[in-house]
Amino acid sequence: MKTSSIIETVFYFWTSFVQIILAMILIYSLAGLFLKKKFNSNHLRYFTFGLIFSIIQLVLGIIFIFTFNPFGFFLIKNIFSVITPVLFIYLGWSLHNKQFDSRKKFLRIFIFYGLGLFLLSINYYNLN
Repeated sequence: MKTSSIIETVFYFWTSFVQIILAMILIYSLAGLFLKKKFNSNHLRYFTFGLIFSIIQLVLGIIFIFTFNPFGFFLIKNIFSVITPVLFIYLGWSLHNKQFDSRKKFLRIFIFYGLGLFLLSINYYNLN
């Protein structure tokens, strides 16, 4: 098996895995928002692992892009399209840390992780 096909397979499986994890985090944060749950350390762990998995997906995406794409405009466009979802996820994680109210924390996570999941889903099909 060629190295490029291994990188491609790992990239697409990991992207699917991250999409599932982010969808679970969105459901979890939406439940916390509407059920008025108190934010605790387990919530912080779930959201942090979502951020970590998306950063690993960013690294795999950059490796995938440099392996398969020629240099030029498409390289810059694809790198930007891989970095943008992780930036939204990181922004949501950072903003939720500055809040003291549990509802605001869940809302920040829901909005920004949702935007990250949306952009990640769009980019997953554009890179194929």
